[in-house]
Amino acid sequence: MNDSFLAKNLASLPSHLSLFLQNESLSAVGYKYNRVLSKSGDDTLEIDGVWIHSQFDPKKEAIRFVAELPHDGTERIYLLFGAGIGYIIPYLLERNKVTILWMEPFPFLIREALSKFDFSEFFLSGKLVLITGENLEDQLSDAVKGKGTHPISFVPHRGSWQWKESEYVRLKHIAEQMFHKKDVNLATLTRFEKIWAKNICYNLPELSQFRPVSDLFGIANGMKIVIACAGPSLSESIPELIEYRNQYLLLAVDTAVPILTSFGVDPDLIYSVDPQALNSQYLEDYNGEGILIFDPTSTYISLRLEKGPNKGFVTSSPFPLIQLLEKTSSGEIGSVPFGGSVSTNAASLATLMGAKKVYLVGQDLSFTKGLAHSKGAVLEERLNYLESRKFRREKHNYKQLFALPQKQVLGNQNETYITNEKMLIFKKWFEDHTKENPWVNLTKFGAKLEGMEYSNFEKEFSSDQNGSHNQNELVNTTKRLIHSKLKEKPNFFDKTLLTKDIQNTISSLKDFAILVKQGSTVSKRIYQQIQKNQINPKTFSEDIKQMDGIDEQVSQKKGLNEILSLGIQRVILTITEGYDDHLSLEEKENVQLGVAKKSLLLYEGLYESVQSTKRMLTKSLYRLQSIN
Repeated sequence: MNDSFLAKNLASLPSHLSLFLQNESLSAVGYKYNRVLSKSGDDTLEIDGVWIHSQFDPKKEAIRFVAELPHDGTERIYLLFGAGIGYIIPYLLERNKVTILWMEPFPFLIREALSKFDFSEFFLSGKLVLITGENLEDQLSDAVKGKGTHPISFVPHRGSWQWKESEYVRLKHIAEQMFHKKDVNLATLTRFEKIWAKNICYNLPELSQFRPVSDLFGIANGMKIVIACAGPSLSESIPELIEYRNQYLLLAVDTAVPILTSFGVDPDLIYSVDPQALNSQYLEDYNGEGILIFDPTSTYISLRLEKGPNKGFVTSSPFPLIQLLEKTSSGEIGSVPFGGSVSTNAASLATLMGAKKVYLVGQDLSFTKGLAHSKGAVLEERLNYLESRKFRREKHNYKQLFALPQKQVLGNQNETYITNEKMLIFKKWFEDHTKENPWVNLTKFGAKLEGMEYSNFEKEFSSDQNGSHNQNELVNTTKRLIHSKLKEKPNFFDKTLLTKDIQNTISSLKDFAILVKQGSTVSKRIYQQIQKNQINPKTFSEDIKQMDGIDEQVSQKKGLNEILSLGIQRVILTITEGYDDHLSLEEKENVQLGVAKKSLLLYEGLYESVQSTKRMLTKSLYRLQSIN
């Protein structure tokens, strides 16, 4: 061992990792662990009777293994699931244009490796990244940021896997989940960027009359809240929902509303978060007393229905466009943690409301009994009109089942269900957050949520039913309090100030459009000179100088840039994350041409976003002025 190597390596690591590895309690306690010399004279390890490296020649073993890994001279990531005491790493570091991500669950192995090799230079440069300890998925996500187009080679270390396969398989599963989640999030972001921007703009007039969701925080202290999701088994829970209805607040996701109301169950709160226009149809015939919880990016059509909930509470949003509304408020709107689906939002809100327990029903996260949704959730009446000889509702359900590759998942009774990777993301979210939340799963069928208590209605509610009326009275009192919040005066948002801010923003966008158009024109000139290899030194220098000036002016418009960014996420990802599907092969191979193309894409995207945002805000302003 070399203590100086260990000290240098620890000093070059991020402080939290360095402190983690310096903890003296991190040892090989519980394992039969020997560091011995191999036949070649190099160190090797034997743990619990398993050789982590060759007992004959660890270096030769590492060289042979590295030679089998792909390397074509382009940017590449090697993701190591274990490395023993590190023999493979120096040979990988010799390769150009590679990044090595080293995941290791056992700190004592890391210390052994850091005592044998000096990796400090590569830790500091970022060519070698160590991932260990807590929050492995977050660490991995940070490590690959900006390297979206780099091919990734998964590299399992054979000796480590022979010793503790389950631990290293877990690392592989974490990596697979992270990359899939990242792909899904990026696909969602680029797919819905323009819809989200449109919905926020068009929702502003109606939302100016809503109350903030922060009004609900703590309002249900000590109560029970049931979250009704639209999974296939929701209809199976209807009898219990009816039997114990007076003992809980019912918070339904919008897709579950038609199912509930068809059985005479009226929710107290309805959560809507989906940006697609189709979702408004779940609410179009609703005439109950349920109050809307509305995300600003949810479809604006829902707020313009002749029937349906038209009063409620608005949540904040991470997208800067919401600042137009927030600046006119008399306090904090309130944020609700977002896990990718409306059911995750609903569960988070119930916790923020102060619920003693939050119960999930219809949260199958699987295709229970071969269904994609509970009967009624796929707009049965609408399908009645769409059905024909060539299109049956069974075909609609079949298409949803096979839209993504199928996976298997265990239920609470160890039965097997079919699911897909999108639902597994939501499953993982619930499992990751259940420890700090009072969540209980009452869903009759479907995927087991690891770490979450599994129960049934009778166990959770029968004692309340047979006891005093305190719980019933508490529920009724809370319902009245929620309704009273909607009538509070003065309004939470200042309509006059909102009108003025929208007018000022439209005016600023008109001026900004001129500057951005200039940037687009100059970027195009620079791009064409590089592409045609006809660079005139004098004019090219003048264009570059003019471009620098425009870049500086544009960068100073921070507020406008933030508002416009939502509509050009695909372009931003091209520039910042390396998702260069906009670039041709020629532009990828020619660095100067690629840079010029990204500049051109940015200004063209900004100009398009300026024009569309200005147009949408103008329509929103007209509607705002026409609302009483």
